[in-house]
Amino acid sequence: MCSMDRKTIARLEIVVGYAGRIAHTITRAQSRESFLADYDLQYSVAHSISQIAETLTQILQDTPELNERLSEVIPYRDIRRMRDKIQHHYGSIDPDVVWGIAVHSVPQLRDAISELVQVAQESDDLQANTPVDPG
Repeated sequence: MCSMDRKTIARLEIVVGYAGRIAHTITRAQSRESFLADYDLQYSVAHSISQIAETLTQILQDTPELNERLSEVIPYRDIRRMRDKIQHHYGSIDPDVVWGIAVHSVPQLRDAISELVQVAQESDDLQANTPVDPG
């Protein structure tokens, strides 16, 4: 496993937090049909997907050695493509695709990153001289 500093771990925890918000929103929707009928829920999930993609992009730019490891365990490309659509072509977003990412890809991502964070926190790989601020 590659070494991760505290800043990277803090950013990964932010991703897990956004994934949790998505799970909460999907639970509030109660069904696919309810989600598809509620623009506010769609917007909330789409925004969180966008934030996940942005945070992962920052992590991978600052810690390129994580790229291969993350690409093995998370559907990063799907999430990144959705982020690009959200940011640049919002009117063309298919709510069914957002639903699919929210109920399939995001839980997979959350679990993989949670495990990665747990392993990193348990290891002695933390670099003590790195600040905790994820910004």
